[in-house]
Amino acid sequence: MQRPHTLPAFNWSCNPELLLIGFLKRLRDSANANDVETVQQLLEDGADPCAADDKGRTALHFASCNGNDQIVKLLLDHGADPNQRDGLGNTPLHLAACTNHVPVITTLLRGGARVDALDRAGRTSLHLAKSKLNILQEGHAQCLETVRLEVKQIIHMLREYLNRLGRHEQREQLDNLCTHLQMTTTKEQVDEVTDLLASFTSLSLQMQSMEKR
Repeated sequence: MQRPHTLPAFNWSCNPELLLIGFLKRLRDSANANDVETVQQLLEDGADPCAADDKGRTALHFASCNGNDQIVKLLLDHGADPNQRDGLGNTPLHLAACTNHVPVITTLLRGGARVDALDRAGRTSLHLAKSKLNILQEGHAQCLETVRLEVKQIIHMLREYLNRLGRHEQREQLDNLCTHLQMTTTKEQVDEVTDLLASFTSLSLQMQSMEKR
C-alpha cells in the first residue's frame, strides 16, 4: 500500500544547498505537525535528525514539546541527540518536562538524556513527578483508569530516572508500588498508591537536596 505522503525525488543538481535546507526543514515541520509517516520517510531518505533551525531547535525538540512519543522514538533510533540544546539552552528533556509529557521523558531518559540536566528553573524529573502527583491528589473528577494510567507513567519515569542514577534500592521500592498499583480495583486504592508515591518522591527530593550540600 502506497504511503499518502510520498516525497518527490530531489534533483540535487539544482542548487543542492537550498534543496538540503528545505529537506531538513521539512523534517522539523513534520515533527512539529505530528506527521509520523513523513518523519519516518525523511529519516529513511537520510535526513539528519540533529539539524537545527536558526533558533537551535531540532525535530526532537519539537516532538518532545508536543509529547509525540512515537516520533521521539523514531528520531532517537536514527541518531538524534537527546542532549542537544536549543538557542535558549533547553534540551528536549526540558521541553518535555515543561509540557508535562511523562512518557516522552521516560523515552528520552532511556535514549541517553542526561539525568542531571536541569531546566531553566532548576527542576529535574523528580520535581515534575511531584507536581504531577500533587495535581492527581487534588483532582476528584478523573476516572479510575485515567488516574491509574497517569500514576503508572510517573512510576516508569521515576524508575528510569533512578536506574540511570544507580539508585537500585529506591528502584525496587518503585517496583513494589507498581505491583501494588496493578492490584488496585477501586479509586480509593489507587489514591493510596498515589499518596505513597508522593511520599516516596518527596523523600527522594530531600535526599537529592542533601547530596548537593
